[in-house]
This record gives sequence, C-alpha cells and structure tokens, in this order.
Amino acid sequence: MRGGIGTYILVILVVLILFGLVSIGDILSLAFYLVAGLAVLVLIGVLVFRYRLNRLRREMEQEGETFRTYTWGTGGREQRNRQKQDGEVSVRQTGVPAQKVVSNEVGDYVEYEEIREENSANPE
Repeated sequence: MRGGIGTYILVILVVLILFGLVSIGDILSLAFYLVAGLAVLVLIGVLVFRYRLNRLRREMEQEGETFRTYTWGTGGREQRNRQKQDGEVSVRQTGVPAQKVVSNEVGDYVEYEEIREENSANPE
C-alpha cells in the first residue's frame, strides 16, 4: 500500500484518538483555526494587492499617463478632455540616474598590444 502524506497524517490521528491522547474536538478546532487563518491571510493579501495597484495607478496618472478604464456613464469623455492641446509643452522628471555600483578605485588599467602570430610551415 502506497499513500501520500495525507494518508500518514490520517493514520496518526486515528491512532491518537483511539488511545485517548487527542479528542475529535481538538482536531476539529485545529482544522477550523487553520482554515480561518488561511482565509484571513487571503483577505489581507487581496486588500494589500488592491491598495498597491490603486496607488501605482494614481502615481502613473499624476505623471500624465492615461489608462483605459471601463466605467458606466462617462464613456471616456473625461480622458479625451485631458489630452494635450497642439503645441502644449509639459516637462516631467525622468528617473534619477543610478549611482555606480563599483567605485573608480577598484581594478587596474592594463595596457596591452596586439601581437600577430604567423603560422609558419617551418618551426624553428
């Protein structure tokens, strides 16, 4: 008989219940707390994901990028009204240039010369 880890856990639980070391109520309450804890973690994950996604969308809109959103009623008229007029100039800061990871003091400059080797039929 070959079983997975679930089978082994079930066998261990049955043995513990039969010998009176663990009650069925303890097992059911443990299962409830595991499922409830997982549900809470999933809920927190969804809320954090939505918050960060909305914050990223707001930051990108402030930089002038637009998004196609599907909403009832407006039909995208607000987005079309915000487009730049012909000849309008906008200035925005791009990303800050990254600093060098390696300092200038690391490594040595090596001078070299290319040497041509000619293959000769008569080695000396």
